[in-house]
Amino acid sequence: MSFMRPLGNTGLTVSALGLGTVKIGRDKGVKYPNGFTIPDDHAVTELLAQARDLGINLIDTAPAYGHSEARLGQLISQRQDWVIVTKVGEEFDNDSGESHFDFSPEHV
Repeated sequence: MSFMRPLGNTGLTVSALGLGTVKIGRDKGVKYPNGFTIPDDHAVTELLAQARDLGINLIDTAPAYGHSEARLGQLISQRQDWVIVTKVGEEFDNDSGESHFDFSPEHV
């Protein structure tokens, strides 16, 4: 059984496991049993390198993950090696610590 999978009929091939990135961008209002500290840029860069070395090329992020998308944009090198997937609907406001939801076609 191969670790890589076709992503529908897009022509893209992605790893069967993806790297979830909520913990690199949001530490408020998340449903974890214990608190955690958002890692610094060096730690995130190391995490990305380790994931890539393990054959992971799929990154899961979302506006609901706080600063995750912005940090990934700054820290990912060799962008062509990654497939980045995101979600819609929930957006997290880092200043207020609150989420708002908008599933309208215009927002999507």
